[in-house]
Amino acid sequence: MGRVNLDWAYVCGILLVALALRVWGINYDLPYIYHADEPIYVTIVQNMFRTGDLNPHFFNYPSLFFYINLLAYIPYYLLGKLLGIFTSHNDISSPVMIVMGTTHALLPSAILLGRSITLLFGIGTVGLTFMIGKLLTGDARVGLLAALMLSISPTNVSHSRLITPDTFVVFFTTATLLSTVLIYQQGKLWHYIVAGIFAGLTASSKYNGALIVLPLFFAHLLRWGKAAFKTSALYVALLFCVLAFFLTTPFALIDPKFWSDLRYEAQHYATGHPGMEGDTVRWYLDYMWQSGGIIYILAVLEILRGILLRSKEIILLSVFPLAYFIFIASFVVRNDRTFLPMTPLLFVLSASFWIYLWDKARRFSSQGAHRLMIVVLACLLGSGLFIQLSNTITNTVRLTTINSRETARIWLSENLPIGARIALESYSPFLDPARFSVQGFGRMIDHSPEWYIANQFDYLIFSQGMYGRFYREPEKYSKEVSQYDALFNRFTLLKKFMDGDFEVRVYRVK
Repeated sequence: MGRVNLDWAYVCGILLVALALRVWGINYDLPYIYHADEPIYVTIVQNMFRTGDLNPHFFNYPSLFFYINLLAYIPYYLLGKLLGIFTSHNDISSPVMIVMGTTHALLPSAILLGRSITLLFGIGTVGLTFMIGKLLTGDARVGLLAALMLSISPTNVSHSRLITPDTFVVFFTTATLLSTVLIYQQGKLWHYIVAGIFAGLTASSKYNGALIVLPLFFAHLLRWGKAAFKTSALYVALLFCVLAFFLTTPFALIDPKFWSDLRYEAQHYATGHPGMEGDTVRWYLDYMWQSGGIIYILAVLEILRGILLRSKEIILLSVFPLAYFIFIASFVVRNDRTFLPMTPLLFVLSASFWIYLWDKARRFSSQGAHRLMIVVLACLLGSGLFIQLSNTITNTVRLTTINSRETARIWLSENLPIGARIALESYSPFLDPARFSVQGFGRMIDHSPEWYIANQFDYLIFSQGMYGRFYREPEKYSKEVSQYDALFNRFTLLKKFMDGDFEVRVYRVK
């Protein structure tokens, strides 16, 4: 088998690993939906499919993600109609959402459809990462190692199972970078056109992806030098970037809600989100260490090596991660999904530095030093891969283990009187509104104990998914903790569930 064929055999093996890890647990919560945002996005897409109205009427995120999912409903519906499951578009039933994180999927297959689309984009990113590593460095080993890192990355794996735009923006970011590498190396007009289209699609997946135009500019400067701004290809790329964005988020041009939603999302990240706010730089650095260990340190060292050597290739690869990290570190809100777009490029940088050290070690004249360095490098890489894989496996096992939302749901359905008036907090177990008088609340502390009594609630159900974020940082959220304590102390604890490291509390009001 030739070298090229062998490399692609390795890529196929890595893609199978990526597939296996992402398929595992893809149906973890069905027929219920535990994720806060998935039901909202699914409902938007299904409303578009049922009504034929292509305006999502939601612009906290751009529209490409919704349109991709909308296209998937065409074969889904046609197959359902062929099997006699659907007779009209109205048979596509939206999830029943009581409150954030408390949802029942009437069509679990539709949820699996959306998650499978995300999964395919997640796996596609692994292949693109290999191509960037190989093309930019000329060494397939760099691409293979970077692809392996991405295939087992815990955050990339977990978000590849969700109907959210995060995995899509990672895919299009990586595709744009691959195109900019071609601009730097060859500079043909069609490379600029493709790079511009992918950059527009990146921004049309999530607004923060617009920063991907920076490496496009940089690749053009490296290619043309002082003549860069006199070369029309750059402006062609920018034109196609704008066209790709507005063709896939077209109602940004005509719907005033676009600007209000965009301002809201920017304000949200700038002002805060309980449980995901403050000390942003330190949080991201801690996240990098906990989720990848030495892997991210190797990436930083490669960036420094590139700057010291003035390596155009390494610097080109570093532009987006550096600019993007500075950008997201400036916000109050921080979370793992915001970090995601950098990961494929950081893995390529990490792999490049490790291969550089490996080749250096192999050239040591001293046999003892050679063996020692080989062992040290193997241990470093092994520890980083082990941290990633163990986190991925641990997260998936926790995800697929039955937790208190399910055990509490069964107990509540069997033990509470039919017709009972129940207040459900976000992320609580789903209770059938046909059996109980159920009302959802984002946070139970949004009302006083007396309010629940005056409104004749029989039971209050609290979820760790909401109140836990305040108790994890009691000094920062002392007001919220005292409000929860007032509710806990005022009412009678009927039952506490603690299965799967997730707590649900049931209180009797009367």
